[in-house]
Amino acid sequence: MTRPAGMPPAAVARAAAAPLLGPAVAADRGRIGAARGVQGDRRIRVLHLISTLEAGGTELAMIRLIRSLDPMAYRFRVAWLRGEPALLREVEAATDGRPVPIGLRAKADPGALLRLCRLVRQECFDIVHTHMDLADYYGAAAARLLGTALVSSKQNADEFRTRRTWKRTPFLLLERASYAAADAVIAVSQGLVDFLEKAEALPRHKTVVIGNGVDPAIAFKAPPRDEARRLLGLPPRVPVLGTAGRLAEQKGQIDLLRALPPIRAALPGACLLIAGEGPLRGALEEEARRLGLGEAVRFLGHRKDILSVLKSLDLFVLPSLWEGLPQALLEAMALSLPVVATRCVGVAETVTDGATGRLVPPQDPEAIARAAIEVLRDPTLGRRLGEAGRRVVLERHAQDKVAARVDRLYRDILERRR
Repeated sequence: MTRPAGMPPAAVARAAAAPLLGPAVAADRGRIGAARGVQGDRRIRVLHLISTLEAGGTELAMIRLIRSLDPMAYRFRVAWLRGEPALLREVEAATDGRPVPIGLRAKADPGALLRLCRLVRQECFDIVHTHMDLADYYGAAAARLLGTALVSSKQNADEFRTRRTWKRTPFLLLERASYAAADAVIAVSQGLVDFLEKAEALPRHKTVVIGNGVDPAIAFKAPPRDEARRLLGLPPRVPVLGTAGRLAEQKGQIDLLRALPPIRAALPGACLLIAGEGPLRGALEEEARRLGLGEAVRFLGHRKDILSVLKSLDLFVLPSLWEGLPQALLEAMALSLPVVATRCVGVAETVTDGATGRLVPPQDPEAIARAAIEVLRDPTLGRRLGEAGRRVVLERHAQDKVAARVDRLYRDILERRR
């Protein structure tokens, strides 16, 4: 298609896509825009597109962001590509309607792209904001076809991005195509920006560092420690350490299990809580049996009362192999819990070894055990680390500050595109 003089590239893309999407896109957008004016709804319309609605950190971070932005200024919808919507009710409560299933049947599904384009066109979204890799690719394709503003959020320095495999070449091509289509890419930490720039040629000029957020009032919403332990059936005075996250290779829970025997040798009666679900639950339970841990470890599954779980702990442990900036870590620190965390991308920007927590190498159960024993044996050290960690998190990651940065980003993008 030849572009007429003065016709913006976005308009060319919309015109080229019209035969695939039904009635003329421009006409539909004008009709819907007129209807919005009649109804007096001049809010910015944002579609959050995410790969799944499982109870994972990325999904929950998306919901927290939606809740923290001004509902008088924004109208939000959520669409997901595949899987069962475990967070259906939470999304409905946070947005202007039920989340929309795109119904992805395979990683390459033209029908799913068509359904997504129709949704974006019919509801006349101003911005598509994507989360997770598959959503990035489909969102980028739809935004390119329709000329819609696109924001992509990146959460993890996934080791697959540097793994040598035949799949890496098409993966990188898709990543770079999604970067090219995006108006902005949000990364949750500077370390993640550096990693993605090196591994995938992430364009730094499009990147904005906006970390995950926590509610500054989180400590007032959590039950007292003794009450939290009573709710979980825990003795009031035994040392309790724990972690929260998807039960998957990335989160390294197997290393924490292997650290527990030496911890219990030094601190008899110590127990471990693991909150979360995922594909490795069976393997982790088998490892706990092999280690003879018995009732010293409890697999709690997915918990909606995660604040009660965190509040029951004496120490939070993050044994991840790779990260961006995990929400569970921020929440634990905001509750003044001392933390032991692995030194991986993003984490060391928030946890300073010896000041706001203890850092250890990934995949090192012995190092986890030594650091955990040190903190659990010294309550004064634990309080000092916990209080310092809370100050840092609330200064850098308060949810209202995160929302204000995203609000500015959305408005700047729309202003540039006028």
